[in-house]
Amino acid sequence: MQTFSLEMAEQVQGGGFWSFLKFESGTSKGARVDGNALGAGCGTVKSDAFIPDILFGIDISQACFEHDQSYATCGFEKSTADANFYSNIMNECGEQGGGMLTCNAISGIYYVTVAFLGESAYKNAQESSCRWGD
Repeated sequence: MQTFSLEMAEQVQGGGFWSFLKFESGTSKGARVDGNALGAGCGTVKSDAFIPDILFGIDISQACFEHDQSYATCGFEKSTADANFYSNIMNECGEQGGGMLTCNAISGIYYVTVAFLGESAYKNAQESSCRWGD
């Protein structure tokens, strides 16, 4: 059986593991490289540096921004926001030349993450946005 090591990946890809994944968080030295506040991309203020805006070379930052906007719209249903997020990632991925496997993997990873771990972010965003509507 042939094994594939990280060293082989570096030779084929020309970089390390993160280069192979084409992972970019959109942050550098504790700030967003696009000039926006932390949390404006994929992830929260605390997790922005660890949650990639670009994965496998596919930039999903716009889908993340739209997802954040949905969460922050008073009365917007979390399940609808999460389903739209999945669809938006699939669309953006396809437009950027991602294959079906890549697009399904990225969409699935992010969807499952927000569906199961996004409740507190959703509640905080709803509290903040609905408070201003009173």
